[in-house]
Amino acid sequence: MMIKVDLHLHSEASNKPGGYISSKLKISESYTKPIYIYNTLRERGMTLITITDHDTIEGCLNIKHLPNTFISEEVTTYFPEDRCKVHVIVIDINESQHKDIQHLRGNIYELVDYLQQNNIVHILAHPLYDMDGKLRKEHIEKFALLFDTWEILNGTRSKTSAYITEKIAKSFTKEKLEELANKYNFFKRRRDFISFTGGSDDHGGIDVGTGFTVVEEGQTVEDLKRAILEGKTTYDGNHGNPKKLTHMVLKIGKEGIKKKYSLGNIGYVLDNLFEPKPKSNSILDQILGKDSVNNFIENVIKFKSKISQDNHHENIFNFFSNLVPYMINQIKNQRNLDFDKVSMYLGKTIIFSSVYLAYLGIYKQRAEEKNKSINFHVEFFGEKHQEGKVAYLTDTIFEINGVSRTTQKLLKLVEEKGYEVKFLISHQKQLNSDYVVNFEPLISFNLPEYEDIPINVPNLLEVIDYIESNNFNVIYSATPGVMGVYGLIASKILGLPFVTAYHTDFPEYVYRYTLDHQITNLSKLLIKFFYNSADRVLVPSNEYMRKLKELGIDENKMVVFRRGVNQQKFNPSYRDKNFWKKYSKDYTREFVVLYVGRVSKEKDLDVFIEVFEEMKNNKQFKFAIVGDGPYRRELENTYGDRIIFTGFLEGEDLSRAYASSDFFLFPSTTETFGNVVLEAMASGLIPLVPDVGASKEHIIDGVNGFIVEGNNPKHYKQILELLASNEKLMLGIKKNISTYIKNFNEEELLEQMLHTLSLNTLSKQNVEVVL
Repeated sequence: MMIKVDLHLHSEASNKPGGYISSKLKISESYTKPIYIYNTLRERGMTLITITDHDTIEGCLNIKHLPNTFISEEVTTYFPEDRCKVHVIVIDINESQHKDIQHLRGNIYELVDYLQQNNIVHILAHPLYDMDGKLRKEHIEKFALLFDTWEILNGTRSKTSAYITEKIAKSFTKEKLEELANKYNFFKRRRDFISFTGGSDDHGGIDVGTGFTVVEEGQTVEDLKRAILEGKTTYDGNHGNPKKLTHMVLKIGKEGIKKKYSLGNIGYVLDNLFEPKPKSNSILDQILGKDSVNNFIENVIKFKSKISQDNHHENIFNFFSNLVPYMINQIKNQRNLDFDKVSMYLGKTIIFSSVYLAYLGIYKQRAEEKNKSINFHVEFFGEKHQEGKVAYLTDTIFEINGVSRTTQKLLKLVEEKGYEVKFLISHQKQLNSDYVVNFEPLISFNLPEYEDIPINVPNLLEVIDYIESNNFNVIYSATPGVMGVYGLIASKILGLPFVTAYHTDFPEYVYRYTLDHQITNLSKLLIKFFYNSADRVLVPSNEYMRKLKELGIDENKMVVFRRGVNQQKFNPSYRDKNFWKKYSKDYTREFVVLYVGRVSKEKDLDVFIEVFEEMKNNKQFKFAIVGDGPYRRELENTYGDRIIFTGFLEGEDLSRAYASSDFFLFPSTTETFGNVVLEAMASGLIPLVPDVGASKEHIIDGVNGFIVEGNNPKHYKQILELLASNEKLMLGIKKNISTYIKNFNEEELLEQMLHTLSLNTLSKQNVEVVL
């Protein structure tokens, strides 16, 4: 027969406050009745039952008359040299031994001596948990000289911490133990290897028995003790996470406050949330509305989620996550303005919103605990424990812009190579990829002055929980929008490196759309704050490295990343002499002056139009605009009979549009890089760009293109007419372009970008990683 026993859990006998706030509110560590623990453990398959309250056996004494129980406690002890706090679980003791233990627990060495002399089985609890900020490497080394059995699975500690704890424990070889014994001048171990146990460490009554110790052969308490002494135990069950811990804290807080104050309807809702009761089939109960609370809870959960049948924590989390948007939706759906109902919904919204702070606080606390374990990994093994995983957050992936196109290319590369990157988005549209996680927007609206770009606001808690639970090593935000800001917040809460990129000249765009210096200056301050909060800032060009430095971004954080071009997709072989006839019946193989990109005012398309106006009587040239955007309708209404407008093109149509043209006139002065310039060059076009912005980054004036001072339309005209009249010059420049563009292999440079934004931690999914 197998033994299953939860060797770490608490009852109402653990009646001291667990921290500063709970001490001020006079809230105990637990309010769970011992008999509830006993019954629940039996229901969940435990074969032996104990309670490990802090420095008391009162909870065990309450149930000692029941079958298969034994008395245990969690002892608080200290290293006498610095008062570093340690917890030790002692198994199957009597009241007299409990008194002796409490007398000796001030000194960990004396405690261990007593336990060994009296053959009391004992376990080191949560070895890497730094309870008072004093835990150091030397304490863990001393643990290896003191304790044969360590708790690995603890229901309130992370899986990462458990893995690191076990790895450290296994690193203490006979030779290493001998070295440490000589270093510290003591050795109290009984065997030469460390064995492991597990327990739920439950305080709230929600998770009792969900983490436990296993003995493959045995039935009695004596069998359990013998297995622990011989190192024949294993652990099983659920590791901890911030979600579980938050719910435990909330339930304890609820119980503590109820002892002193009436929580009214809110208390009744919380009671039913944390301890769901089956729906009543009684007609009387239905008439009296006794199921109304359960219905309310279900409605909130179902508003944005599904009811989980086997994960109570998911239901609690989804209730609190969905509650605010649910209440807002209820207010919006009020046909007649009922101030009483609106006040009720607002009141509940405000009260339950405070729960968000509890979640965020505990996510931060657990992240610090996890990072402490990771730091111990560095101290013991000389390298950081990391899984090479990147959370890539972006606000744009479907839209027509440079950031979206770069993200799409990176996604394709990640899918092909199997890199450990997840693309986190929030959008109404769905993207079918195992590498994309789409968080449903709570609120959606269009960006003012940029109406084809939606602003989607998902649930912050859902994003943070996903990042935390998937053990990402780096957070990368491609944009400083909602998802980008969420990435920054998550990085600060979870203690993870934050990397971002500067793809768009936001202050310049803000000024062009508003013509308001105050709003522009505010945007500069926000941009400065966002990018200076990053650990690394990817900048697409030297031009914008200089601009960001002038803006006040720390130059030590900035690194220029190179981007390439797909030369299989963009090359002169796609040239089609009849391509433009599809869009212009009067096309007779004139020189085509092309613009490709977003059709919007900030792209300086008025300059393109001015060049056309300068040259409209020159029958050697045809002007074409490829792309879509908010300025297209106005331009096409005026110039649609003289300038070709194709709308958005992709795939081979785009390749042919490039290759079937001759010159690429790109007047935008707000480009941070200018992907389209490289695409045009790879397609065999001669680029003409302004001397402001980053489009000129790859142009050597007069060698592989032309840089036009002041974005002067007349100067563009002169260059175009010179090239049209000088075939030798044109062929020479195209030859130089062909040589230059070979240095920009897109896949190689995209891989470089991935490694740069991952801080060189990137891994692949086919590499086995132990969590």
